[in-house]
Parts: sequence; C-alpha cells; structure tokens
Amino acid sequence: MTRPPPSSPALRPGLVVATAGVAVLLYLDRVCLSIVGEQLKPDLRLTDDQYAYLLSGFLWSYALFQLPAGWLGDRLGAGRVLAVYLVGWSACTGAMGLAGGFAGLLLLRVGCGMFEAGAYPLAASIVSRSVPPANRALASGVVAVGGRLGGAVAPPLTAFLAAGLADGWRRPFLLYGAVGVAAAAVYFLLVRRADVAAPTGPPPVRELAADRSVWLCSLVQFLANFAWAFVITLFPTFLSQMYQTPVEQRAFYQSLTLYAGIGGMLLGGWLSDAAVRRLGLRWGRAAPVAASRLVVGGAYLGLLGADDPVAVTLLLCLMAAATDLGTAPVWAWAQDVGGRRVGAVLGWANMWGNLGAALAPLVTQALRNQYPDDPAAGWRAAFVLFGGVQVVAAVAALGIDASRPLVLVDRSPKR
Repeated sequence: MTRPPPSSPALRPGLVVATAGVAVLLYLDRVCLSIVGEQLKPDLRLTDDQYAYLLSGFLWSYALFQLPAGWLGDRLGAGRVLAVYLVGWSACTGAMGLAGGFAGLLLLRVGCGMFEAGAYPLAASIVSRSVPPANRALASGVVAVGGRLGGAVAPPLTAFLAAGLADGWRRPFLLYGAVGVAAAAVYFLLVRRADVAAPTGPPPVRELAADRSVWLCSLVQFLANFAWAFVITLFPTFLSQMYQTPVEQRAFYQSLTLYAGIGGMLLGGWLSDAAVRRLGLRWGRAAPVAASRLVVGGAYLGLLGADDPVAVTLLLCLMAAATDLGTAPVWAWAQDVGGRRVGAVLGWANMWGNLGAALAPLVTQALRNQYPDDPAAGWRAAFVLFGGVQVVAAVAALGIDASRPLVLVDRSPKR
C-alpha cells in the first residue's frame, strides 16, 4: 500500500517561532538539575550514585514516551497535545522544588521526562504542517534553537536564582514551573485554530521496525545523544571535581556549549536544505549528519590533551555545535519520509537517541568507579568511549535515505 505525496503546506512562521518558545522552556527545566546538583546533594543527603540515577531516570522516561507522544499528536493535533504536555512537565518541575528526599525527587524527575518526551516529536509534526518541504530543515533548526537557547540561559539564571541559601536550589524549580503553566495557556490559544488532527490507528511500530533507514537513523541518534548528554548532565560535576571551578563559572562554561549548539542548529538546517538542492534528498540529508559525527569524535578525543577548563569548554563547544549541525537534517528526514505520521517517526528515532542519553550518566559513573584513586582516568575513559563510537555513527549516517518515503499502513478502525 503506497501513500500519495502530501500537498505542500502554507508557511506559518508565527507558529514555528511560538513552538521555538516552548522549546526554550523545555531546556530551562531540563538543565536546571545539573546546575544545582552540587547544592542539592548535601541538602537532601544524596550520594553520587543517587544523583546519577536522577539524571538518568529523567532520560529513560523521556526516551520511552517519545513514540506515544508523537502518535498522540498525529491523532489529536500536535499543537494542542504539546500545550497539555507543557502543563505536565511544568507542574512536575515546580513540584521538584518541594521535594524532601530522593524518592520524591526521582518520581517527579521521571514524570518530567515523560511529559517532555512529547516536545520534539510534536514540534516536528507542527513544522511539517506549517512549512513547505524546501524549508523544513531550516525551520526545524529554528525550533531546536529554542531548546539550545533555553539550555544556554538556564545555567547562569539558575545559579543566580539558587544563590544565597542552602536550600536556594528550590527557587528555580518553583519559578520555572509557574512560568511554564502560564505559557501553556497562551500557546493553546494560539494553536487551537491552526491545529490539524488526523485520526489514525495504533503507532506504526511494525513498519518502523522493518525499515533500514529508520534503524540507521536510530543508531545515529543513540550514539549522538550518548556523547552529547555529558554537557547537560555531568559537565558541571567534572569542572567542580577536576578544577574546583566555582558555581558561577561552571554555569557560564556550560551555557557556552549550548550557545555553540545554536550556531550548529542554524548552520545545519541551512546546509542540509542547500545540500538537498545540489545533491538531492538522499545525500543532502545523510552527508551533513555523517560529517557532524566525525567532528564530534575528534573533539572528544581532543579532550585527552586539554589541561584547563577553558580548553575543555572550547572543545565541548565544538562538540555541541557539530552535534546540533546534524540535528536539523534528522528532523527534516522524518518530515521527508513520514507523511502524516511525522510525530511517530521522529518519536521512534528520538526514543533511541534518548536511550543513549539515559545510559551516558550511568556508564560514566561506572567508568569513574573503576578508578577510585585516579578520578582523571575515569573521566578520560569516558571521553575515549564517547569519541570512539562516533565513527560507527558516521558510517550509519551514510545509509540514511530520505528519498524513500515510509509505507505506513493506516490501521485506524473503519466506520
């Protein structure tokens, strides 16, 4: 069964910009914990292993709920569902500011991941219905830039809000939660008339699991996020333990990596759309992704020779920019091949990507535990692993084929 080619949608830049604004809030909430972690751990008597579980628990739920969220958006209207999800993750974020121990914090962090899982699959679906195909990679980059902007603003803002009190770490969670709930109401009013619902059957797991390009893209996402997650989870801890960097500087250095990602997002979107015009869909999407993986690998291996926080930060800025250069082409690939099931297609690939991110803090902590008398050796082992696997990701990226639409059978009940 083949599907007819979709008609080209009218350009709705306002909706794209508003969705980028939602992504700003997404990363304000997501990065917050890594900034206040060194303040939160003694206040709640958390061990390093418990803290790693907090970082990873969010990412596990974020990964596993990607596909259901994308499917809900395809079925009920991506904009309206995104507004509901924004309420959910904002409420969980705000409640984290009231948590009294590890168990409550873990439960709320998992809930936050479950709701945040909807953000990018739903945003990809909104872009596919709001932007003509020739501009999709750039528009996807603009939305993703919102996330990186939120991530870049979060470290210094969170450090400022948390300063002054032993339990000052609670304040940013409470504030970000309240702002997110208010923003969700505004976003819902904006999208409710422009939203498109398309009743569909269950998520197309069978077709996704049988497609070669889908699996190759999923592998790329897994390895890309496995390496990238370091900058939003353990980078501040690394700076604290290896260089005794003050919290304000840790926040500044972490924000620089995410600002670098903004440039990568915009460049990646423009580069992929330009490459498609010159090379066609097949290589216009695949080549930028493959090149980005090799740069990431080189940056991580370069950390082995870095001996001060500035050099480390610059290399991680290069890593973040290269990672995000490959993000927009992956979004555009999902929009190229997914038809009206874009949310489910990107949700599947993002699920695997965030399983990689979920493993990263646990693997890093396990490697560090192997070198109790030489902390630097544990960090170096993690960097070698993060860099080395990017060669596999680059080879996998070359096999992604955006010129071949997925054949997704509609199994919705017949009336």
